[in-house]
Amino acid sequence: MKTGPGSPDLFDEAPLRRALRLDANEVPPRLDAQAIASVARARAPFGPAAFASAIVAGVAAAVLLASGTIAIAALAPTLVGEGLAAGIGVATQIAVPVDALVGQLQEPTVPLAAIAGLAIAIAYEYRQRRERIHVLHST
Repeated sequence: MKTGPGSPDLFDEAPLRRALRLDANEVPPRLDAQAIASVARARAPFGPAAFASAIVAGVAAAVLLASGTIAIAALAPTLVGEGLAAGIGVATQIAVPVDALVGQLQEPTVPLAAIAGLAIAIAYEYRQRRERIHVLHST
């Protein structure tokens, strides 16, 4: 399939642009600031109603904020107490098994055995690596 400029599958840009232009009667009206201002002034009778609804909404928001503040102030000590009690309970459940582990680590034989095992493992891995390198370089 040919896709160059002379291809029959492609449209010429100039006729497409002409076809997409709006006619004079299809052009949308321009925004006029004076017309918008005059329409806004003409709707002045709704001013007191809007002011009254704004006052009611403000009072409702103030009541909502006040009741929320009172509720939080009343519930905060209880919630903090419950949270602290739960935190202490979790800490004690974790501390009991950790105490047995710490008790084992405080005996002098366990750290010495762990250090000795670590040294043996390092020596073994080092020896295996040296043997592998020796085998790779000898062949």
